[in-house]
Amino acid sequence: MTEQERIAITKYDLYYEARMTKVECAVDELKKDVSEIKHDVHEIRKDMRNDFRWTLGIFLGSTAGTLITMAHGFKWF
Repeated sequence: MTEQERIAITKYDLYYEARMTKVECAVDELKKDVSEIKHDVHEIRKDMRNDFRWTLGIFLGSTAGTLITMAHGFKWF
């Protein structure tokens, strides 16, 4: 193996190591981002569940009020 071949291999190894380090950093950042997104989705689901309960309660309450008013109008009670 000549001196030039050894230098070329060493440069290639250094280049490869630098690129792998960048890829590993990018993967770590992606893992962190995915973790944050999962947390955000969990919070959104919790808020949606709470909103659904409020909406259902208001709907049932207004329906009951309307039925009671109709029953009173028809002299059912």
